[in-house]
Amino acid sequence: MLDSFRSSLQKLFNKIRGLPYIDEKLLNDILMEFQRTLIDADVSVMLASEITNRIREKILKTKIPEGIPLNNIVLQALYEELVSLMGKKSHRLNVRPGKQNIIMLVGLQGSGKTTTAAKLANYLKKRGYKVILVCADTYRPGAYDQLKQLSEDIGVPFFGDKNEKNPVKIVKKALKQFKKADVLIVDTAGRHKEEKGLIDEMKKLAKVLHPDETILVIDGLIGQRAYDQAKAFSEAAPVGAIIVTKLDGSARGGGALAASAATGAPIKFIGTGEKISDLEPYVPEYFVARLLGMPDPNLLKEIVESTPKAILSGKFTLRDLLAYYESVGGGQGFLSRIKDTLKLKGITDKMIETSMKRQLAILKSMTAQELDDPSLFKDRKRIERVAFGSGANPIEVKRLLVQFEKIRKLVRTLMRSRKLSKEAALRKIMEGKVDLTEIKGLRRIR
Repeated sequence: MLDSFRSSLQKLFNKIRGLPYIDEKLLNDILMEFQRTLIDADVSVMLASEITNRIREKILKTKIPEGIPLNNIVLQALYEELVSLMGKKSHRLNVRPGKQNIIMLVGLQGSGKTTTAAKLANYLKKRGYKVILVCADTYRPGAYDQLKQLSEDIGVPFFGDKNEKNPVKIVKKALKQFKKADVLIVDTAGRHKEEKGLIDEMKKLAKVLHPDETILVIDGLIGQRAYDQAKAFSEAAPVGAIIVTKLDGSARGGGALAASAATGAPIKFIGTGEKISDLEPYVPEYFVARLLGMPDPNLLKEIVESTPKAILSGKFTLRDLLAYYESVGGGQGFLSRIKDTLKLKGITDKMIETSMKRQLAILKSMTAQELDDPSLFKDRKRIERVAFGSGANPIEVKRLLVQFEKIRKLVRTLMRSRKLSKEAALRKIMEGKVDLTEIKGLRRIR
């Protein structure tokens, strides 16, 4: 799904989360990178510029709550603008149980309209609706045979008439023959590079059929040119929806979604692949969350909204371990001390440095809540997500969590026995400045 766009966004978000601080110069650099990412995804230059200016103004005017780093405020602003850009809210399909519903699909030639008709029929069938596919495309050679074959593939009844050239008559016959059907999906003829002809035929058919839902199918590969189609459609259709297809690879799909959403026309479904099952309801919050590599937008809320209360408490968390690693860096002095402390034989400074970098990447891939509450990692999916985000594997994440638990118990023991702060306790342990064998209760935590 929009592979290059997704990759660029994830790289930028991970970069922001890993920054030790953000000043105005860094903020400008971040926003310029974000703007380039949008333009590469075929969002118009003017719209991309408006969005970045809006984000900058919002961030600079925000009063930052105590304990929340500026990184989180920046992440939140970028996420909210992406959701707004992609449609703001989700929309339900206008299909009501207990009556015959007519859905009419329109679109330019090559937009994937006929395949989308079958995908939509399959989607509704799986939800218990009795669906009929109707071929009202009397212009394109092969349209009848294609839709008939697709209907057989998904086990949905098909209606069409190869000898009839009037699409209105075909649909009227279908309405009479399938009075007990829940949904009739009508595949109309496409138009070639002519939005006006497309809209004129849509109005003509709609006047006779009175469809419950008229859906414009837009090829995601056309990018921001989708704006003209979507705008003309939204102005002409009394009941309207949009399905954007071919979002499985090209970055231009981001432009098509943004352009369509900019017209105010509701995007209700997206096509994410070639399989019949590759059609899904369009929910901007979830779509953006997936672009950022997270299956659930609630995880994003954890990143951008959680207040790190543990920072001000005496509780030792993964956040403290992250802060310590970032403070010591990969200095040779530290590497030598930790090697001596752990009595590592045959382990080079380079090996320790590499291990630290991997652990840093793992820690930086965790959400704010996870850094403050390691017990959340009882959920295996969180371990898998962190592994994916850091380029590690789940075993490495589990190993870090086990090591952390041992260090946490040692820090807690030192804090009690020596009356040290958690920072001082961790520093003494890691730098080998305390004889751990003298600590009371150490045997119990090994």
